[in-house]
Amino acid sequence: MTVRTQPSRYVPQKLSKLLAVLLIGFSCVACTTSATSSSKNVSAASVVETIKKQEPVLLENVTIDGDLDFTTLTTYPETANTRKAVIDSPIFFKNCVFTGKVLGFSQRNGQTTLCDFRKNLTFLNCKFNEAINFQSVTVAGIGCFSNSQFNRAVSFEGAYFDAEAYFDNTFFTQETHFQTVHFGRGVNFWKSVWAGVSYFQGAAFAGDAQFNLAEFRANLDFSLCTSHGLLNFNYAQFVGRSIFDNCRFKNAVDFGGANLKEASLKEAFFEAKASFADVTCGRISFENALFLSQKPVLTFAAPQPTEINLTGARQVAAGAVQID
Repeated sequence: MTVRTQPSRYVPQKLSKLLAVLLIGFSCVACTTSATSSSKNVSAASVVETIKKQEPVLLENVTIDGDLDFTTLTTYPETANTRKAVIDSPIFFKNCVFTGKVLGFSQRNGQTTLCDFRKNLTFLNCKFNEAINFQSVTVAGIGCFSNSQFNRAVSFEGAYFDAEAYFDNTFFTQETHFQTVHFGRGVNFWKSVWAGVSYFQGAAFAGDAQFNLAEFRANLDFSLCTSHGLLNFNYAQFVGRSIFDNCRFKNAVDFGGANLKEASLKEAFFEAKASFADVTCGRISFENALFLSQKPVLTFAAPQPTEINLTGARQVAAGAVQID
Protein backbone atom coordinates (compact mmCIF):
# COMPACT_ATOMS: atom_id res chain seq x y z
CA MET A 1 0.00 0.00 0.00
CA THR A 2 1.43 3.26 -1.06
CA VAL A 3 0.78 6.29 1.08
CA ARG A 4 0.79 9.58 -0.75
CA THR A 5 1.57 12.70 1.22
CA GLN A 6 0.50 16.18 0.27
CA PRO A 7 3.28 18.76 -0.21
CA SER A 8 3.66 20.83 2.92
CA ARG A 9 2.79 24.48 2.56
CA TYR A 10 4.80 25.33 5.69
CA VAL A 11 8.23 24.77 4.14
CA PRO A 12 7.91 27.38 1.35
CA GLN A 13 6.53 29.90 3.84
CA LYS A 14 9.44 29.24 6.18
CA LEU A 15 11.93 29.58 3.34
CA SER A 16 10.31 32.81 2.26
CA LYS A 17 10.65 34.26 5.74
CA LEU A 18 14.29 33.11 5.96
CA LEU A 19 15.04 34.62 2.55
CA ALA A 20 13.47 37.89 3.63
CA VAL A 21 15.60 37.95 6.79
CA LEU A 22 18.78 37.25 4.78
CA LEU A 23 17.95 39.99 2.32
CA ILE A 24 17.43 42.45 5.15
CA GLY A 25 20.75 41.30 6.70
CA PHE A 26 22.64 41.72 3.43
CA SER A 27 21.07 45.13 3.02
CA CYS A 28 22.30 46.16 6.49
CA VAL A 29 25.81 44.87 5.77
CA ALA A 30 25.86 46.71 2.46
CA CYS A 31 24.82 49.92 4.22
CA THR A 32 27.56 49.51 6.86
CA THR A 33 30.25 48.86 4.26
CA SER A 34 29.13 51.85 2.24
CA ALA A 35 29.27 54.09 5.32
CA THR A 36 32.75 52.86 6.17
CA SER A 37 34.15 53.30 2.69
CA SER A 38 32.68 56.79 2.40
CA SER A 39 34.20 57.89 5.73
CA LYS A 40 37.79 58.03 4.55
CA ASN A 41 38.08 61.73 5.34
CA VAL A 42 38.13 62.85 8.96
CA SER A 43 38.38 66.46 10.06
CA ALA A 44 41.26 67.45 12.32
CA ALA A 45 38.70 69.30 14.45
CA SER A 46 36.88 66.02 15.19
CA VAL A 47 40.16 64.48 16.40
CA VAL A 48 40.61 67.39 18.80
CA GLU A 49 37.04 66.94 20.04
CA THR A 50 37.75 63.26 20.75
CA ILE A 51 40.74 64.23 22.87
CA LYS A 52 38.68 66.83 24.73
CA LYS A 53 36.39 63.99 25.81
CA GLN A 54 39.52 62.12 27.04
CA GLU A 55 38.77 59.30 24.63
CA PRO A 56 41.52 57.42 22.74
CA VAL A 57 42.24 58.39 19.13
CA LEU A 58 42.35 55.22 16.99
CA LEU A 59 42.30 55.91 13.26
CA GLU A 60 43.42 53.79 10.30
CA ASN A 61 43.33 54.26 6.53
CA VAL A 62 41.84 57.76 6.62
CA THR A 63 42.78 61.26 5.47
CA ILE A 64 42.92 63.92 8.16
CA ASP A 65 41.72 67.22 6.69
CA GLY A 66 42.87 70.54 8.12
CA ASP A 67 45.52 71.46 10.67
CA LEU A 68 45.75 69.06 13.60
CA ASP A 69 46.66 71.54 16.33
CA PHE A 70 47.08 69.96 19.76
CA THR A 71 47.86 73.37 21.26
CA THR A 72 44.19 74.39 20.88
CA LEU A 73 43.25 72.01 23.70
CA THR A 74 42.79 73.22 27.26
CA THR A 75 46.06 74.68 28.56
CA TYR A 76 47.51 75.40 31.97
CA PRO A 77 49.96 78.19 32.84
CA GLU A 78 53.58 77.29 33.51
CA THR A 79 55.18 80.72 33.39
CA ALA A 80 53.96 84.21 32.55
CA ASN A 81 54.42 83.52 28.84
CA THR A 82 54.20 79.72 28.63
CA ARG A 83 51.21 77.41 28.80
CA LYS A 84 50.96 73.63 28.48
CA ALA A 85 48.31 71.36 27.01
CA VAL A 86 48.14 67.95 28.71
CA ILE A 87 46.89 65.11 26.47
CA ASP A 88 45.82 62.06 28.48
CA SER A 89 44.40 60.15 25.51
CA PRO A 90 46.57 57.62 23.66
CA ILE A 91 47.06 58.75 20.05
CA PHE A 92 47.19 56.11 17.30
CA PHE A 93 47.20 56.75 13.55
CA LYS A 94 47.99 54.04 11.00
CA ASN A 95 48.15 54.40 7.20
CA CYS A 96 46.82 57.95 7.45
CA VAL A 97 47.44 61.04 5.33
CA PHE A 98 47.59 64.48 6.94
CA THR A 99 46.72 67.30 4.55
CA GLY A 100 47.40 70.11 7.03
CA LYS A 101 50.01 70.93 9.64
CA VAL A 102 50.45 68.81 12.76
CA LEU A 103 51.31 71.04 15.72
CA GLY A 104 52.37 70.31 19.28
CA PHE A 105 53.99 73.73 19.69
CA SER A 106 52.77 77.22 18.92
CA GLN A 107 53.62 80.85 19.56
CA ARG A 108 50.80 83.35 19.28
CA ASN A 109 50.52 86.90 20.61
CA GLY A 110 53.63 86.52 22.74
CA GLN A 111 52.32 83.28 24.29
CA THR A 112 54.11 79.94 23.87
CA THR A 113 52.08 76.74 24.13
CA LEU A 114 53.68 73.32 24.63
CA CYS A 115 52.15 69.83 24.65
CA ASP A 116 52.56 67.01 27.13
CA PHE A 117 51.49 63.62 25.75
CA ARG A 118 50.94 61.35 28.76
CA LYS A 119 50.29 58.16 26.76
CA ASN A 120 51.65 56.60 23.56
CA LEU A 121 51.98 58.84 20.51
CA THR A 122 51.84 56.75 17.33
CA PHE A 123 51.91 57.74 13.65
CA LEU A 124 52.60 54.44 11.88
CA ASN A 125 53.06 54.41 8.11
CA CYS A 126 51.62 57.91 7.80
CA LYS A 127 52.19 60.68 5.26
CA PHE A 128 52.51 64.31 6.30
CA ASN A 129 52.00 66.81 3.49
CA GLU A 130 52.59 69.95 5.56
CA ALA A 131 55.00 71.03 8.30
CA ILE A 132 55.30 69.08 11.55
CA ASN A 133 56.17 71.02 14.71
CA PHE A 134 56.64 68.99 17.89
CA GLN A 135 59.18 71.40 19.36
CA SER A 136 59.59 71.01 23.14
CA VAL A 137 56.86 68.36 23.43
CA THR A 138 57.03 65.73 26.16
CA VAL A 139 56.06 62.14 25.33
CA ALA A 140 55.67 59.90 28.37
CA GLY A 141 54.71 56.77 26.44
CA ILE A 142 56.21 55.25 23.31
CA GLY A 143 56.76 57.67 20.44
CA CYS A 144 56.42 55.94 17.07
CA PHE A 145 56.76 57.42 13.58
CA SER A 146 57.93 54.25 11.84
CA ASN A 147 57.56 53.96 8.04
CA SER A 148 56.24 57.50 7.77
CA GLN A 149 56.98 60.13 5.14
CA PHE A 150 57.46 63.81 5.97
CA ASN A 151 56.99 66.00 2.90
CA ARG A 152 57.73 69.30 4.64
CA ALA A 153 60.09 70.56 7.35
CA VAL A 154 60.04 68.67 10.66
CA SER A 155 60.93 69.94 14.14
CA PHE A 156 61.42 67.92 17.32
CA GLU A 157 63.80 70.53 18.73
CA GLY A 158 63.92 70.34 22.52
CA ALA A 159 61.49 67.40 22.64
CA TYR A 160 61.70 64.94 25.54
CA PHE A 161 60.92 61.25 24.98
CA ASP A 162 60.61 59.35 28.26
CA ALA A 163 60.19 55.91 26.67
CA GLU A 164 61.38 54.28 23.46
CA ALA A 165 61.16 56.25 20.23
CA TYR A 166 60.90 54.78 16.73
CA PHE A 167 61.73 56.57 13.48
CA ASP A 168 62.82 53.51 11.51
CA ASN A 169 62.21 53.47 7.76
CA THR A 170 61.12 57.11 7.84
CA PHE A 171 61.64 59.43 4.89
CA PHE A 172 62.43 63.08 5.68
CA THR A 173 62.16 64.98 2.39
CA GLN A 174 63.02 68.42 3.83
CA GLU A 175 65.25 69.72 6.62
CA THR A 176 64.82 68.23 10.08
CA HIS A 177 65.46 69.71 13.52
CA PHE A 178 66.34 67.47 16.46
CA GLN A 179 68.51 69.98 18.35
CA THR A 180 68.67 69.41 22.13
CA VAL A 181 66.17 66.54 21.88
CA HIS A 182 66.38 64.08 24.78
CA PHE A 183 65.79 60.37 24.24
CA GLY A 184 65.24 58.83 27.67
CA ARG A 185 65.58 55.27 26.38
CA GLY A 186 66.45 53.68 23.05
CA VAL A 187 65.76 55.36 19.73
CA ASN A 188 65.64 53.67 16.34
CA PHE A 189 66.42 55.48 13.06
CA TRP A 190 67.22 52.24 11.20
CA LYS A 191 67.03 52.66 7.40
CA SER A 192 65.80 56.24 7.71
CA VAL A 193 66.38 58.57 4.75
CA TRP A 194 67.21 62.27 5.20
CA ALA A 195 66.95 64.21 1.94
CA GLY A 196 67.41 67.63 3.58
CA VAL A 197 69.88 69.05 6.08
CA SER A 198 69.64 67.37 9.50
CA TYR A 199 70.33 69.15 12.78
CA PHE A 200 71.04 67.23 16.01
CA GLN A 201 73.23 69.73 17.90
CA GLY A 202 73.18 69.12 21.65
CA ALA A 203 70.97 66.02 21.47
CA ALA A 204 71.17 63.54 24.38
CA PHE A 205 70.79 59.77 24.00
CA ALA A 206 70.27 57.97 27.32
CA GLY A 207 69.88 54.55 25.66
CA ASP A 208 71.07 52.90 22.46
CA ALA A 209 70.67 54.89 19.25
CA GLN A 210 70.38 52.94 16.01
CA PHE A 211 71.22 54.82 12.81
CA ASN A 212 72.45 51.75 10.96
CA LEU A 213 71.72 51.70 7.22
CA ALA A 214 70.47 55.28 7.42
CA GLU A 215 71.03 57.52 4.40
CA PHE A 216 71.94 61.18 4.85
CA ARG A 217 71.66 62.79 1.42
CA ALA A 218 72.56 66.28 2.66
CA ASN A 219 74.68 67.72 5.47
CA LEU A 220 74.37 66.42 9.03
CA ASP A 221 75.24 68.44 12.15
CA PHE A 222 75.62 66.07 15.10
CA SER A 223 77.93 68.32 17.13
CA LEU A 224 77.79 68.68 20.94
CA CYS A 225 75.76 65.47 21.33
CA THR A 226 76.03 63.12 24.32
CA SER A 227 75.39 59.38 24.04
CA HIS A 228 75.16 57.06 27.05
CA GLY A 229 74.22 53.92 25.11
CA LEU A 230 75.62 52.32 21.97
CA LEU A 231 75.66 54.72 19.03
CA ASN A 232 75.36 52.65 15.87
CA PHE A 233 76.00 54.05 12.39
CA ASN A 234 76.83 50.68 10.75
CA TYR A 235 76.64 50.90 6.95
CA ALA A 236 75.11 54.37 7.06
CA GLN A 237 75.57 56.55 3.96
CA PHE A 238 76.69 60.17 4.39
CA VAL A 239 76.50 61.96 1.04
CA GLY A 240 77.15 65.46 2.41
CA ARG A 241 79.34 66.81 5.19
CA SER A 242 78.83 65.24 8.62
CA ILE A 243 79.92 67.05 11.79
CA PHE A 244 80.45 65.25 15.11
CA ASP A 245 82.62 67.94 16.74
CA ASN A 246 82.69 68.20 20.56
CA CYS A 247 80.55 65.12 21.06
CA ARG A 248 80.84 63.07 24.24
CA PHE A 249 80.47 59.36 23.59
CA LYS A 250 80.15 57.61 26.97
CA ASN A 251 79.56 54.20 25.40
CA ALA A 252 80.73 52.44 22.25
CA VAL A 253 80.49 54.12 18.86
CA ASP A 254 80.33 51.98 15.72
CA PHE A 255 80.67 53.32 12.16
CA GLY A 256 81.58 49.91 10.71
CA GLY A 257 81.07 49.76 6.94
CA ALA A 258 79.79 53.33 6.75
CA ASN A 259 80.38 55.57 3.75
CA LEU A 260 81.51 59.03 4.86
CA LYS A 261 82.16 61.70 2.25
CA GLU A 262 83.60 64.31 4.63
CA ALA A 263 83.48 63.80 8.40
CA SER A 264 84.68 65.93 11.29
CA LEU A 265 85.09 64.59 14.84
CA LYS A 266 87.18 67.44 16.22
CA GLU A 267 87.58 67.48 20.03
CA ALA A 268 85.22 64.52 20.37
CA PHE A 269 85.57 62.57 23.62
CA PHE A 270 85.38 58.77 23.33
CA GLU A 271 85.04 57.03 26.71
CA ALA A 272 84.64 53.51 25.25
CA LYS A 273 85.41 51.66 22.04
CA ALA A 274 85.36 53.67 18.81
CA SER A 275 85.14 51.52 15.69
CA PHE A 276 85.62 52.86 12.18
CA ALA A 277 86.27 49.47 10.58
CA ASP A 278 86.06 49.15 6.79
CA VAL A 279 84.87 52.72 6.42
CA THR A 280 84.79 54.34 2.99
CA CYS A 281 85.72 57.97 3.39
CA GLY A 282 86.89 61.00 1.45
CA ARG A 283 88.14 63.19 4.32
CA ILE A 284 87.99 62.57 8.06
CA SER A 285 89.32 64.59 10.99
CA PHE A 286 89.97 63.53 14.60
CA GLU A 287 91.78 66.76 15.42
CA ASN A 288 92.24 67.07 19.22
CA ALA A 289 89.95 64.08 19.81
CA LEU A 290 90.39 62.25 23.11
CA PHE A 291 90.15 58.45 23.42
CA LEU A 292 89.81 57.54 27.08
CA SER A 293 90.15 53.75 27.19
CA GLN A 294 91.57 52.45 23.93
CA LYS A 295 92.92 53.37 20.56
CA PRO A 296 90.23 53.67 17.88
CA VAL A 297 89.80 51.02 15.20
CA LEU A 298 90.62 52.81 11.96
CA THR A 299 90.58 50.69 8.82
CA PHE A 300 89.50 52.05 5.47
CA ALA A 301 88.06 50.34 2.43
CA ALA A 302 89.29 51.24 -1.04
CA PRO A 303 89.72 53.88 -2.19
CA GLN A 304 91.74 55.24 0.71
CA PRO A 305 90.78 58.65 2.17
CA THR A 306 92.38 61.67 0.58
CA GLU A 307 92.95 63.15 4.06
CA ILE A 308 93.07 61.73 7.61
CA ASN A 309 93.68 64.41 10.24
CA LEU A 310 94.88 63.04 13.62
CA THR A 311 96.54 66.26 14.79
CA GLY A 312 96.37 66.45 18.57
CA ALA A 313 94.38 63.20 18.93
CA ARG A 314 95.31 61.43 22.18
CA GLN A 315 94.78 58.13 23.95
CA VAL A 316 94.52 58.76 27.69
CA ALA A 317 94.76 55.14 28.86
CA ALA A 318 98.23 54.93 27.37
CA GLY A 319 99.41 58.09 29.10
CA ALA A 320 98.06 60.72 26.71
CA VAL A 321 100.00 59.22 23.82
CA GLN A 322 99.54 60.94 20.51
CA ILE A 323 97.69 58.87 17.92
CA ASP A 324 99.31 58.82 14.53
